[in-house]
Amino acid sequence: MNIDELRARIAEIETELRSIHETAGDQALDEDQTRRWETLDTELGEARQALATATETEARAGRVARSRAAFGTRMAPRGTEDPIGEPDGIEQGYRGNNPWDLDAVTRSLHRDAPERAGRELRARALDAVEKVRGVNDASKQHITQLLDQFDIEEDDAEGRGARAIAAHIIATSSKEYTRAWSKAFKTAVRNGHPDVEALAVLQRAASLTDAAGGYAVPLPVDPTLILNDNGSVSPLRRIATVRTATTDVYRTVNATAVTASYDAEGSEVSDDTPVWANTDITMHMARGFLPFSIEIGGDYPNWTADTAFLLNDAKVNLENTKFVLGSGVGEPVGIVTALAGGAFEIASAAADTLALADVYKLDEELPERFYDQAQWLAHKKIYSALRQAGGSNLDDFWADLGKGQPSELLGHPVNNASAMDGVINATQDNRVAILGDWQYFWIIDRVGFSTELIPHLFHTANNRPSGQRGVFAYWRNGSDSVNDRAFRMLNVT
Repeated sequence: MNIDELRARIAEIETELRSIHETAGDQALDEDQTRRWETLDTELGEARQALATATETEARAGRVARSRAAFGTRMAPRGTEDPIGEPDGIEQGYRGNNPWDLDAVTRSLHRDAPERAGRELRARALDAVEKVRGVNDASKQHITQLLDQFDIEEDDAEGRGARAIAAHIIATSSKEYTRAWSKAFKTAVRNGHPDVEALAVLQRAASLTDAAGGYAVPLPVDPTLILNDNGSVSPLRRIATVRTATTDVYRTVNATAVTASYDAEGSEVSDDTPVWANTDITMHMARGFLPFSIEIGGDYPNWTADTAFLLNDAKVNLENTKFVLGSGVGEPVGIVTALAGGAFEIASAAADTLALADVYKLDEELPERFYDQAQWLAHKKIYSALRQAGGSNLDDFWADLGKGQPSELLGHPVNNASAMDGVINATQDNRVAILGDWQYFWIIDRVGFSTELIPHLFHTANNRPSGQRGVFAYWRNGSDSVNDRAFRMLNVT
């Protein structure tokens, strides 16, 4: 709200409070009146504080403007910057101060007016992301786009999801939270007793994150929000549609195409209603456990950082397999599973033989609607086999051996996936290559990556301590094809 809107709202609240008082007279307020009075009184205090801050900001801007006119200096009044193009946005009330005020964030998250809470939380999250250390520009852009995916002002499931994501970003991005997480982890590793003050900070932020029992890792190392440029990168995450959710099931809606037509003058238009359908992508929990001896925990200088790296690497390796081959039972639905046995799986022309004609057939069978954006997914051994199969006509089919593996096959980009079949086994299904528009394969991450430290592990022989501790990490996601028609899969069988 701008200053005029804040003043108008304060006047409205004061008028309504007077009306409640006059209606009750000398009698005590009933339950509904009391509840409404408390809500209005809370909003009145916040509005007056926002008005005072906005008035001071305006006055400060005026002083700076006069100073610039007098001395020709270029000064930007702290607190008046507007990175999201809303000069009168709610973020003016605190921008330049502390976006990580958890008490204010909690009030905003549970406020009666969802649209006001959403705007404030979004502005605080954007400010926090801008100021946080240890997050590269690409990840900051990714998080900003994530916040833009939802209509944050709507009071529906997606609106609440957006507010939850914004609150999670704020809670885990502060320097205070990062220090507390690292301190609690390190002290527990060394002596088995986490730092009490650090735990208090973590527990205070826990209500704003999705962690239950453990603690969300700080934003700079959260693999569900940060783009990992240094380690292994799943090709599917790079080419598929990747979304973030705060719910247990993410529902996608699709429809057959609307068929338009030319109709005669005055005639009845045809019924072009599409067939609507939905694909529900369920979030499944993935887990990692890393046991280590007490001696290593006490002597290893970079244990916390290296543990985070190892767990993230385990996450990438698991997802590289499951996004391709996942059964959908207790784990994501992989693209091979989604297409296997369906109408869009194409059998090889000859039994147990991979031939160039099969590759041409996949290219020809893919509908034109999906053709321009199509990309290949296959094991690197299959690409090698195709090059060898070209023989004397190799140059007509693909590039020569001297250039290594080309970046395109029949005009479509190629992507390696080690989980795809790389060897043709006789009398078996060998699903060796997929061509398709990968925006129709969706990967949904449930925001948050959590860790817990198990202070003592017990030996299986007599259930006595083994002198080991353990790091337990968990996260949730799911995947599935939302439109099988966008793909063609080759099965050499």
